Amino acid sequence: MILASEESLFRQAFAHAPFGIALFSKSNGTWHKVNPALSSLAGFEPGVLEGLTFDSIFVEDLHYIEKLIEKEFPRTVTLQLRHKQGNVIQVPASLTWLEHEGEPGILFTIQLPLTVPNGTPPLAVESTGLQQNREKILAIAQRISQSGTWSWDIPNSMLYYSDEIRRIFNYALQPVETSPEVFASLVHPDDIEHVTEAIMEVIESGKSGESTVKIVLPGAGLKVVHLIWEVTRNPEGEPAHLIGMAQDVTDHWRMEQRLREREQHYKSLFDNNPAAVYSMNLNGDYLTANANLEKITGYTLEELIGMYWGPIVHPKDLAKTQYHFGEAVKGTPQSYDLTIIHKDGHHVEINSTNIPIIVEDEIVGVFGITSDITERIRRTEQIEKLSYEHTLILNAVSEGIFGLDDGGRVILANPAGARLIGLPAAGIIGQPLASLIQETSQDGMFFAWNEMPLQKAVADQSVLLHKETVFWRKDGSSFLADYQITPLWDKGEYKGAVAVFHDITGEKEIIKAKESAEQADRAKSEFLAIMSHELRTPMNGIIGMADLLSDTELSEEQRSYTDTIMQSSDSLLHILNEILDYSKIEAGQMTLTEEEMHLPSVIGSVAELFAPKVGGKGLTLDWDMDERVSKYILGDTGRLRQILINLVGNSVKFTDEGYIRVSVSLADTPFGESKFLKFKVTDTGIGIPLEMQSRLFQSFSQLHPEINRKYGGTGLGLAICKKLVELMGGEIGAESEAGAGSVFHFTLPYRVPGRLSKPEFTKPVYVPASPEPSKKEEAFGPLSILLADDNDVNRRLLLAILRRFGYTAECAVNGREALLTAQNRHFELILMDLQMPIMDGLEATAEILKLQPEEGLYPYITAVTAFAQNKDKEMCLAAGMADFISKPVFSSEVERVLKACAERKARSLTSP
Repeated sequence: MILASEESLFRQAFAHAPFGIALFSKSNGTWHKVNPALSSLAGFEPGVLEGLTFDSIFVEDLHYIEKLIEKEFPRTVTLQLRHKQGNVIQVPASLTWLEHEGEPGILFTIQLPLTVPNGTPPLAVESTGLQQNREKILAIAQRISQSGTWSWDIPNSMLYYSDEIRRIFNYALQPVETSPEVFASLVHPDDIEHVTEAIMEVIESGKSGESTVKIVLPGAGLKVVHLIWEVTRNPEGEPAHLIGMAQDVTDHWRMEQRLREREQHYKSLFDNNPAAVYSMNLNGDYLTANANLEKITGYTLEELIGMYWGPIVHPKDLAKTQYHFGEAVKGTPQSYDLTIIHKDGHHVEINSTNIPIIVEDEIVGVFGITSDITERIRRTEQIEKLSYEHTLILNAVSEGIFGLDDGGRVILANPAGARLIGLPAAGIIGQPLASLIQETSQDGMFFAWNEMPLQKAVADQSVLLHKETVFWRKDGSSFLADYQITPLWDKGEYKGAVAVFHDITGEKEIIKAKESAEQADRAKSEFLAIMSHELRTPMNGIIGMADLLSDTELSEEQRSYTDTIMQSSDSLLHILNEILDYSKIEAGQMTLTEEEMHLPSVIGSVAELFAPKVGGKGLTLDWDMDERVSKYILGDTGRLRQILINLVGNSVKFTDEGYIRVSVSLADTPFGESKFLKFKVTDTGIGIPLEMQSRLFQSFSQLHPEINRKYGGTGLGLAICKKLVELMGGEIGAESEAGAGSVFHFTLPYRVPGRLSKPEFTKPVYVPASPEPSKKEEAFGPLSILLADDNDVNRRLLLAILRRFGYTAECAVNGREALLTAQNRHFELILMDLQMPIMDGLEATAEILKLQPEEGLYPYITAVTAFAQNKDKEMCLAAGMADFISKPVFSSEVERVLKACAERKARSLTSP
């Protein structure tokens, strides 16, 4: 039959379309029109749904639908369609705002699944009359569904594509194609065989078909489309047309892919976690779970998957659990305790954590972690009962008494104990006792967490009695106490411990001890600062002059003497730096930085540093990294390099033949991915006898006088390594055997930056440096230079270094003379000592900067000082100085300052 008008054709398309169509009235909140395909999919007879509310078909909230298309339509989403029998299925839908008779409404077009919930196939277009006008019908349906339509004239091999399908295919298809090969060329190679077979099956069987296919489009990459088609036949029964529809489902497909990928990522967490780990959909049905959920609930995984959690929860906790689960579905993580009913009927106390699963800013499920806390609660109840029965006694005594569980956490504290800690009882309960107070050793050093006698006694489940120990509270105050730790045993089972503290110091004694310690700390800091200055000043002359002497023509014997001076000076400087480093760590003033470092570069630079010494001794030095370790990590580059230099330097020092090897790997862990890196320095040196190994890592400790005489050193290197490693959150140790070499190892937290972009690093090859040619001309252009220093050796040294680069300088012997000289002549560079008579360097700098500079350019004032700590540098820069050189002065530092000054001068000459 031939349809008389497009309106009539539209009605036919609405009634017989192979997809769901519905119009929802915004004004009265009911369905205005629902076609038979969608009614059948929801399990209703045609016409029944019209006049019913929105939730008669869909699970989603209407406000959620309105918000989806508030700014963008048509909008393609996945909705949850509720069948009349109660089943819920996922359906792709296209949503569009429109007006009907002047009233706002929403047009829904629903792609039908292969089967509806009752198992019957979806509706198909059967009308012979519609078959004759299928292309017109699909064109009208296209206006409604926003899906692409296509038609294949099989006898004539002509394919017709709508504008929407051409848009979906990035216009790689023409409106009319003469061969299906153009379409086939866009199909992903993995899907071409599947699509061909599906189409041929429809042509041969006469049934409708559908398929989800990946396509590769020029300039648009990968897309995923869902295809629906069916065949029409001519009067002879031969295939005449293949008519279909395509919908872009790329976003939905990618969301499912990412969800599957995340599920794979979490698989190891699921399988290996000691807790019960599982995921649930938004309705609270279990989707996945590990074996531990079986143990806690008594149900098998087969029984759990698809089960709603409600029947497992004890009725008293059902409302609480529903509330927390609902909050997690809204996006807020939850943690709470509840009681569940084991399959065999007994009660299990658990702690449950619910975390929303978010994919593409959409909450798609809930992730859960559950631990059995039944035993912990029972132990707590037992100890709390004991506490209640003896409350009067505990409150009456003046000693601080703490009850601890088997993990060292406080489960009861009497009023005297709370006063001792300086916190209310509520703030103490549940906290590890060793985290509330810090114990000090006999030499005034704070113990590391795992070295505190109190913590070790609790961890070792042993009795401990300590006299006159200083404890520090979190507010910085301290007290002197005798204390005792006594473990609690019940029929051979460790239940916890009791800690009893007796405060034996008064307020005046505490104040006196604190002031004495602060005074001693200030005196030590002042002494170290003075010692640094006094040692570095003569060392500046020794090292600098020896460096200049080595560049002159020397006999072999003279060069040997010069090399000895240089080596001895380097050793002296190394000792001084170690003492200052150790004092900073001891005073708690050592700060760490966290930066992105290229690990191979750090290790390689250490290997390069020792290459000359290793080559001179005939040794080999190599390093390697586990391929699983990221080349880029977060940490303090300088301190890691310092640790490696100390350990590698020791190996080189104590190894006369064989090799030294540095390796990096992931630290072994029983639970999932490692969070620590393990560094190892292995050598074939003299080794360490077992009886001497306990002295390793101790301050100022040498293993034997003979070793000290032969190899030298302060005995601080390993102690500094230990302090730095612990400060960075790791541990250090060693294994060795006399005559069989040593292995020093340490761990550090493994943190990887979010973005890796730096170039790769290759192991350096050591090449001896060529002698630097003498510089007679001004290396960086003309510069007027003033040198201010009261020490004659320092002046001679700096003048000699300046001559090396082709420069001369005027000299001043104190700050006042430097100021007068700068008033009479403009200098572009001033090398300023800090400690000078009459007027020091800082005062002179302040006065010089008050002078009106020539052409607006102030002198480039550079501090040259034996005060070499960071705070000294910051003080100089704050006073207006432009740069900083610490003594002993090296040519490279002077060269750097000359270059910086010259570059600043050049910029000033070229700037407008």
